[in-house]
Amino acid sequence: MAESPRPLAGRTALITGAGRNIGRAMARELAAAGADIVVNVRQNLAEGEQTADEVRALGSKAVVVAGDVSKVEDVRAVFDQATAALGPVHILVNNAAVRPHQPFLEISPEDWNWVLGIGLTGAFHCAQAAIPGMVEAGWGRVINISGRDGFSGILNRAHGVTVKAGIHGFTKALALEFGPSGITVNTVVPGLIHTTRPKEWYPTLSYEERSKGIPVRHPGSVEDIARTVRFLVAEGEYITGQAVHVNGGEFLVT
Repeated sequence: MAESPRPLAGRTALITGAGRNIGRAMARELAAAGADIVVNVRQNLAEGEQTADEVRALGSKAVVVAGDVSKVEDVRAVFDQATAALGPVHILVNNAAVRPHQPFLEISPEDWNWVLGIGLTGAFHCAQAAIPGMVEAGWGRVINISGRDGFSGILNRAHGVTVKAGIHGFTKALALEFGPSGITVNTVVPGLIHTTRPKEWYPTLSYEERSKGIPVRHPGSVEDIARTVRFLVAEGEYITGQAVHVNGGEFLVT
């Protein structure tokens, strides 16, 4: 039997941080596979609408919903609006994150809470909002976006490293608990990916120099991450609790 070109038809995916970069690419890729898309942004509605327009051009429905995932009341409102517009959420992609560059002794409690609030607590809020509906449906997919930093460490980003390491612990906990309900939960770990990012967060980043240490000798694209997410959601039904590294061989996991 031929594989369906739109295997996610009838499913709704909510992607946090979907206004640009990897988030936008994942929205396009899941839409191309047939999913309707809830585009979550914290506040930049213009970016969100651009993502939504690209989703609609692929033949899927899209709605843009603003909300700060670090705030549980915002998340509840986001899911209420998403469900009203597109029905139950079957696929959750926890992508929202901030990555300030700060020496450890300069990180204030407010900085720490901001970074963990969006990247880790936000994933918790969204999963608690999404999973009951997945359990009821007997099918669900949760993808948590981590980063190489969470596995190898990096200077001047202790809060970010903690988020990226913690998000995979969160993945494993949910995978074990909700596997019997037909829900898979995985972590996707991007390496060096060409994106638009604030210069102050990456003051020393040189794509050319860092690529010299990558076996394939070039950065990845946002589409590399999006295609991995699509595979896990649409085809990886026997894959759960795993960290899938997409990094051109820069960081090898044993």
